Amino acid sequence: MSESNQVAPTGLSASESFQWPAGSFDGVIAARCLAFLADLLAVCILLVLATIAFGVLGILTFGLLWPGAALSPLIALAYFTFTLGGRHSATPGMRWQGIELRAWNGRRPGYLQAALQTILFYASVAIGTVLVLLVPFFNEQRRCLHDYLCGTVFVRRSV
Repeated sequence: MSESNQVAPTGLSASESFQWPAGSFDGVIAARCLAFLADLLAVCILLVLATIAFGVLGILTFGLLWPGAALSPLIALAYFTFTLGGRHSATPGMRWQGIELRAWNGRRPGYLQAALQTILFYASVAIGTVLVLLVPFFNEQRRCLHDYLCGTVFVRRSV
């Protein structure tokens, strides 16, 4: 797909339907699962590095910066928001699996929609556990509950 942010026709609004090419949703469920595991590993590595950094800074400042470690959950939010809202519309794990996030009208999502996607994903999984993740098995576009709530869809990049 194009690197530009204008993937869909210029005049298309969010309320109009976008015709997805054939094969856009093939294998998306498995790809999303594998991509999430890869991204989870990356976020865990970043969290370990942040913990070490806050530990060293805490020692150097005699404990004044240890409360900064409470900001560590923002690492996952920033990771997913900046990669999903960026020019590739995909995290490194998603790029590895050949999928990307799109708004329902075919355009690339912005940072606000990417942040909403991330927050709704973690909130819906925390509240509904695995039941939320069963939704893609019952719809043609393989969208999860949080995809419906923020108007996004994951598609194959090669289509």
